[in-house]
Amino acid sequence: MERAWQDVLDKFHYGIYLITIAADGGYNGMIASWVTQCSHEPPLVAVAIRGNRLSRSQIMNTGKFTINVLPRDALDSIRKFKIPDWKKKFETVDYRLSPNGGPVLSTSLGYLDCVVERTLETGDHTLFIARVRSGESNREGAPLTTVEYGGVYRGEK
Repeated sequence: MERAWQDVLDKFHYGIYLITIAADGGYNGMIASWVTQCSHEPPLVAVAIRGNRLSRSQIMNTGKFTINVLPRDALDSIRKFKIPDWKKKFETVDYRLSPNGGPVLSTSLGYLDCVVERTLETGDHTLFIARVRSGESNREGAPLTTVEYGGVYRGEK
């Protein structure tokens, strides 16, 4: 991609979410910013995940995931979801399971349980279109965005 285009895309702002998955006898969580609602009826969301991510293959295998809406003050606490051993990500995290079986952080503003309806390969990412099956607000607060997260995602990592 040309640098000039990337500089413009860097001005886009997104929320920062934690996508959680129950898979392979454990729980995984990944930080995601390319998440959006894409239909009211039926209630659908779209999530883009890089093709080389373990979370992508786990969602492909299970067909479901949970979106945690993170509060602004979660910046320090979500760093644990960047560790390489995915089976240890929830060892020190306070969470409960959603009706879909995905971890919901006790500190999240809310969550959505999602079941994949279709996938689309979009360059180096897979776009998951998923139906919202359940969800609820946990507490009030401002959501974490790329502004507070400290920058932009260029897909280099």
